[in-house]
Amino acid sequence: MILDLINADVVATMKDREPARKEENQLKLLTLRTLLSEVKSFKVNNRKDPDDSELGSILAKSLKQFRETLDNATGKNSAGVVREDIAAQERAKIAIVEKYLPKQMDKSEIEILVAAAIAQAGAKGPKDMGAVMAIIRPQTQGKADGKLVSEIVKSKLTPA
Repeated sequence: MILDLINADVVATMKDREPARKEENQLKLLTLRTLLSEVKSFKVNNRKDPDDSELGSILAKSLKQFRETLDNATGKNSAGVVREDIAAQERAKIAIVEKYLPKQMDKSEIEILVAAAIAQAGAKGPKDMGAVMAIIRPQTQGKADGKLVSEIVKSKLTPA
């Protein structure tokens, strides 16, 4: 189970006293503890332990937050101020979280699922996007970036 792997990595990171990796280990420990905090919030809110698919959603949510912070730090959003120190930390956090996520679907795999979902929903145009997303979301949850899936569905439903 993914949660067991995260807990084992927390223990291993805490035991690693190598001075050369002190900063790296501190960042890894902070990131893993953040993930465990999200899992604990899930447990409290839902009164149950998350299964692997729910855990994948929790990890994907954290990954999305780290990517948004990275975008802010690199100036891709409105401020335009580049903070390379924060950007480097966020890239490291993203790499840590991606290690626990299942293999991510590539664009061609998503396009195949989108085509099938459009056919299943009988979608004709952009107004049917919600129905298509409802069909495809359970198949891609935790395995693909929701933003990418949404963009592909939108491009397939928009007339050329």
